[in-house]
Amino acid sequence: MKIGFETKGLLRRIEKIPQIYKAIATLVLVAATVAALVYFVMMPQLEAKAKLDKEYSELQIQLNNLRELKKNMEKHRKEYAQMQELLQDILKQLPETKDIPNLLRNVTSVGEETRLKIKYFEPKDLKNKEFYSELPFEIKFSGPFHSVAYFFDGVRRMERIVNVENFTLEAKGTPKDVFLEGTCTANAYVYLREQPKTKEQPKTGVKDDKKADKGGQVGKK
Repeated sequence: MKIGFETKGLLRRIEKIPQIYKAIATLVLVAATVAALVYFVMMPQLEAKAKLDKEYSELQIQLNNLRELKKNMEKHRKEYAQMQELLQDILKQLPETKDIPNLLRNVTSVGEETRLKIKYFEPKDLKNKEFYSELPFEIKFSGPFHSVAYFFDGVRRMERIVNVENFTLEAKGTPKDVFLEGTCTANAYVYLREQPKTKEQPKTGVKDDKKADKGGQVGKK
């Protein structure tokens, strides 16, 4: 018994197949090949491309958000720096402490520059306001008229805000050598970071209740 594959016989049989069937078989084979290529090669690539496109879009959105955030951060940094500069300027005019020695030194320096003699300087108690405190102090001084005028102008131009009020002047000396003696009350200001705590009112409800209880007991008797 012979087992083999006769190619000549197979070719003869294929040659006997009508041309239309050969064309159909060729189309089917081509279609199957194309379908296999699409399914096994192109489809995974298209899916990978779609996935990459989606990830790219998401990353692009995140990148745009980060860019916008960076712009806002730079803007906020500039605003913060400007606010810090403004705060420093305010703190020069409204320090956070009473700083009485430095205040006395500055006022005395203005007096020396204007040739006005500061005879007395006494700070008073702080007066708390909404976001600042007033630091009143009393000054006694003596000197020529022009020195007094220059002194008040120098106090007005001090870096720290000082408001002069309630002043008195009295002329003394001889007609040839007249000088003024005076007093004034001035207010410096202190910046408060925190609001001052208000004192709590004592509760009277307990005492009233006790009185009411006693009254009730008396009525019962």
